[in-house]
Amino acid sequence: MLGYIRRIASMARPDVSGGAPAAPAEPARGEPDGIDVQAELPHASLFEAKQLEQSWLQPLDDPIWTDDYDHVRGDDPILGIYLNRRAWALPWWIMKKPHVANVALDAEPVLVTLCPMCSTASAFRAEVEGRHPLLFRVRGRYNGTMLLEDRSTGSLWSPITGEALAGPLRRANLARLPLSQCLWSQWLEMHPKTLVLYADPASRQSRGNASPGSPGIKPEFRASLVRPLDERLPHNALVLGVIAGAKARAYPLETLERTGPVVNDLLGGVEMVVRCRPGTLQALAFQRRVGERVLVFRHSEERGVHDEETRSAWNEMGEAVSGPLTGTQLAYVDSGVGEWYAFAACRPEAEIFELD
Repeated sequence: MLGYIRRIASMARPDVSGGAPAAPAEPARGEPDGIDVQAELPHASLFEAKQLEQSWLQPLDDPIWTDDYDHVRGDDPILGIYLNRRAWALPWWIMKKPHVANVALDAEPVLVTLCPMCSTASAFRAEVEGRHPLLFRVRGRYNGTMLLEDRSTGSLWSPITGEALAGPLRRANLARLPLSQCLWSQWLEMHPKTLVLYADPASRQSRGNASPGSPGIKPEFRASLVRPLDERLPHNALVLGVIAGAKARAYPLETLERTGPVVNDLLGGVEMVVRCRPGTLQALAFQRRVGERVLVFRHSEERGVHDEETRSAWNEMGEAVSGPLTGTQLAYVDSGVGEWYAFAACRPEAEIFELD
């Protein structure tokens, strides 16, 4: 029985030279062609042409990956992606200014985004059916966070939901990929063969001082909100936002500190498990159904995280690492860590998970 109330709520080494091909240079534009932004997204503000030319708004189209870790510190927050049993890390301090990276991971085109204002990061497959891989950049602000533009069609996208909000691809959705937020030391412990995004350490201090969950919302971001702030939680409370079907739920990381590393739950008819490292930024959700069986997860000092049915052991990425189910990967449920206000802005109907 679930004792919770939901109201209010051997690894192959990756190719070091991997990356997305550089995009052709484009002239800076004002209003996107054929889009009446004021009518379709009345709270949006677009950057002027001169702003779009500034270096801090240029996306990372051809980043350098390295297995030399000298430029990363143990307490650096990072964005971690684990795909097809290969791992990549993107330090916060590198991603703060470009906000967007167009990369190729394991031959897949991937969009990675970070909004330092709302501490929200996401990864998506950068393609929609019938189209070549899309390349993205920041175009402006909308609903308390960034507004993205794909450089093929000029459509405008949400960096949190991966939905095209306006333009030729309106209503298209990018498939979301599991992305972890945690400290570099924690990621390296989980993935000792990871690659990490490189930047000159001398540029660290010029990248700003925002950090996960830092307080305050700049006036221009507040003005872009479609609705008033949802004050059920402090605006900068870090939550795991989970979406299953038409349902959404926020799991405050402060609450997950007290649950232990597993929460068996149900959302939108999906049996799922929240896997977290209490006291850290690491949290993701996965389906508990494997074939015809719905697993129940437990944690003990002796066995670690395991399922009751087969006693297989599982890691934070929803992967069985020992026991009868070794090698099984749980299906990812749309989820990611960010500040409460941004998740609530996108999902105003979201419940908030509370301990009973």
